[in-house]
Amino acid sequence: DQSILDITVRLSKAIPQSNLSHFAKVYKNAISQQALLDAIMQEFELEEGSAIEFGQYLQKRHVFDHVSSDHAFGKNMKKKLFFRLQLFQKPDVLNSFRVWDDRVDPDCMAIVARLNKSMKDIEDRASDSTSSGAVNLKCAESDDDYMKFQEEVCELQSVDMSKMDVNTKTAFIINIYNLMIKYAQIKHGVPTNNLQRAKFFSNIRVNIGGEDYSFQELENGILRANATPPYSLTKIFAQSDYRIRHVLEKVDCRIHFALNCGARSCPPVKKFSSADLEEELRIVALAFCEQDDNVKLDEERNEILLNTIFKWYKPDFLSSDSEFPSTIVQFLRGERKLILKRMISGGKKIKLKYNSYDWSSNVVESKTFDASALKPDAYPFR
Repeated sequence: DQSILDITVRLSKAIPQSNLSHFAKVYKNAISQQALLDAIMQEFELEEGSAIEFGQYLQKRHVFDHVSSDHAFGKNMKKKLFFRLQLFQKPDVLNSFRVWDDRVDPDCMAIVARLNKSMKDIEDRASDSTSSGAVNLKCAESDDDYMKFQEEVCELQSVDMSKMDVNTKTAFIINIYNLMIKYAQIKHGVPTNNLQRAKFFSNIRVNIGGEDYSFQELENGILRANATPPYSLTKIFAQSDYRIRHVLEKVDCRIHFALNCGARSCPPVKKFSSADLEEELRIVALAFCEQDDNVKLDEERNEILLNTIFKWYKPDFLSSDSEFPSTIVQFLRGERKLILKRMISGGKKIKLKYNSYDWSSNVVESKTFDASALKPDAYPFR
C-alpha cells in the first residue's frame, strides 16, 4: 500500500548506485540486475520469486528501468543487465523524478500555486535569519519535503498547454520559469561564468505536457513568440518543431519585468494569474523602472542609464534607440515621468547607457554547476 514516493525514497537509500561500464560506456547511478534484486529482497523482506514479481511491477510503474529501456527486469537473472532508478534516468529534465500517471488537476494555475507554496516552505526553512535572507541550497536539498516536491512537480508532465488562452499561457510559463530556476539551482547548482550560464539555460529542461523545454525555449521560444535570443543567429524553434504550436503570437515586453533567472539584477519574483495578468504586468513594470539600478535619468547630461535587460531584449521594446525614451516613459510615474518627458520634448538625442549585469545570486552553499552531470551516461574515451 506504499506510494510511489515512499518506495522511491526507500530504494534510493537502499540501492548502492555506482557508475557501471559496458563496452566503453559508463552508466551513471546504475545498479546490476542481481544487486537490484538483492536490495529489493532485503529492503522489503521478500523471497526471491516475490521480489522478482515486485520488481517487475515497479518497472511497469516506472520506479526504475533498464538503463536504455531495452530489457525487462527478472526475465533472465543470469544476464548481465544494468538498471537505474527513474529519478536518475533523465538528469537534464528537472521534473523526471517519476513518470506521472496519477490524476491531473485540470486547473493548471492551481498546480503552479501548490508547487510555489511547497518551494516557498522549503526555502523558508533553508533561509538564514539575517536581513539578506539568503537560501542555503544544501539545506534546501536535504529538507524533509524536498523529495515530495520533486514528485509533485512531475504533474506538469500531463499539463496540456494547447487548451490555454493567451493570458493563462503567459502567466503559467512565467510562474513555471521562475519556479524551475529555483529548483534547478537546488538540484544542479548556480552557474558562475558565461559558458556555464549558456549550458544552464539551454540544457536543463522541464517536461510540460510530455514535451521538454529549456529555460531558453520557455522564454525566447514561447513567451517571446519564437524570437532570436541575445547573441544568437537563429530562432529557438524551427518550423518543423512540433512545439512551435505553443508560441505566443506576439511578445509583451513587460515579461522582462516578470522573469527571474536567479541573478540579483533580475526583477523580484512575483506570482501571476490569468485573470489579473494585465494589471500584474503593469505593476511589475512600474516597480522595476522606478529603481535607479534599472532606469536612471540624467537630465543634465541628457542620458539614461539602464539595466542590461533593455539591451539584450531591445527588439521587444523598440526598433531603434531613438524610440526608446517614448517607449519607456509609459513605465514611469511621478517626477521621473515628468523628467523624461522634458528630455524627450527637448528634441535632442538621448544617450542610452547600460549597467553591468549582476549575475550573483542570494544563495549560499551552492553545488558547483557541472553540465556533464546533466547526462545519464558518459563516454570516457571520447
